[in-house]
Amino acid sequence: MREPEAQPVQKQIEDYRWMVGPEPVAQMAHPEKEMALVDGEMVPVEEALEKIIEKVNQAKKPVMVVPGRMVLWHWEDAPPGRAEAIRELAAAMGTEIRPIYDIRPAYPMARTACEINPYHGDLVIAHEKYDVAVFYGVDCPYADVALKIIDQGTECYRIALCGKLGHVDANITLRDTGIERLKKLTEMFCMKKQKDS
Repeated sequence: MREPEAQPVQKQIEDYRWMVGPEPVAQMAHPEKEMALVDGEMVPVEEALEKIIEKVNQAKKPVMVVPGRMVLWHWEDAPPGRAEAIRELAAAMGTEIRPIYDIRPAYPMARTACEINPYHGDLVIAHEKYDVAVFYGVDCPYADVALKIIDQGTECYRIALCGKLGHVDANITLRDTGIERLKKLTEMFCMKKQKDS
């Protein structure tokens, strides 16, 4: 006589559970309106501007990193005014300007009238031993990656003046930064120089 087949043990079906996912890329939120992040702390914009002046003035070799399209080429009304504001700020800060490029040219033939083979900003910053880098207007995805690499590979203090939400991988980041804020920062640097002289 055949033995009865054992009935399969039915597993209890658990309700759907929320599992802890991977850690977020950034551990902090972007700055709120009219606020800034300074070394991970949310502060008013005015306080952040003062801190920028302090850090740049203490730097041995600061640099300003901006997109090439803002300072090298002229094809619309906005760039000349913006380029002038950028150059005035760089002069007031005593920094050189390093144009950086948001896109790679089409290889193997670069259109030299409007494209330049880009360099890696993080390698240049490390090689040239810049100790403070001020980013302005760099395309957000490119800036985020560059700031992360600079953070991991150098001792450079990172300042991001962003026209959108800011960059949490910078030591200091401001959001909604336009030409007016650049001009205000330029005035503040000039006033500080006059006071100190």
